[in-house]
Amino acid sequence: MNRASTLSAPVGLLPLSRPLMISEVLDAAVRLFRAGLVRCLPYSGLAVLLMLLPPLYSTFQGGGGLLVTFRVAGPFASIYGFSGFTDVHLVALVVAVFAAALFGMITLRLLAIARGVRPSFRAEVSTALRRWPAAVIASLAALAFPAMMFTALSLFNFMYPNPLLPMVAALLLLPSALFAVTLPAFWADRLGPLEAVARALRVSSRSLWRMTGAILATTGMVLVLWLLAAALFAMVTPLLGRADLFLFAMVSALFTLIWGALGVPFVLAVLCVAYADLKLRAQQRRGDAR
Repeated sequence: MNRASTLSAPVGLLPLSRPLMISEVLDAAVRLFRAGLVRCLPYSGLAVLLMLLPPLYSTFQGGGGLLVTFRVAGPFASIYGFSGFTDVHLVALVVAVFAAALFGMITLRLLAIARGVRPSFRAEVSTALRRWPAAVIASLAALAFPAMMFTALSLFNFMYPNPLLPMVAALLLLPSALFAVTLPAFWADRLGPLEAVARALRVSSRSLWRMTGAILATTGMVLVLWLLAAALFAMVTPLLGRADLFLFAMVSALFTLIWGALGVPFVLAVLCVAYADLKLRAQQRRGDAR
């Protein structure tokens, strides 16, 4: 490792010299995010652009439903409002598969920066392609519960008190904290998807409150970014006048792209630092037990 690549890493990051408090985890993640933001923007921008395709496709297709692969009838359809696997679902599935590889490349780049290693585009792409099928499983395990929590919370109106809101948040927050570090375990230690899930459960179970606090703090910081993007969109909307649906959708997608391109590297930076902290704590516990 040469001197230039060593100096490119933020001071005090991986490998950690000692366990960190939650505030120190967030501070280290912010420094890693700032050091890797410009280098991760091509990956994160492309990932968010892909994730915008399903809603944009649904908007311009009038809700989708052109290509029905199978239909579901009976009580399930009447209760949940799901009547078939449409082209919108197919687009979302393809996007999720490609996003798993892009999330992996962002994680690999952040880990390289944190360790003081010069990032290599060729190595990141080859590693992501080689581990792509397993990465889809690991990404599903890591992001399923946070996605469910985000979807569930979006159904509530925060202007009115709802007794179910804390219950739904608690039920989904705890498993989110348990599985959150699956992605850095998968990419940093080159584990299989099931091994990464087992590692995440093992290191997080003894520090569940710590991961819960980190997730809540990260969510709050990401929401601040979202509020800033929403404020900018509210300022621009009157300037559009009576613009058509296409222009409104494109402007909304642009602001979402900016917010997501900043938010995705930050969340992954928090997960990388949190995983290093949890793993160090687990190693110290094993050493004390001996």
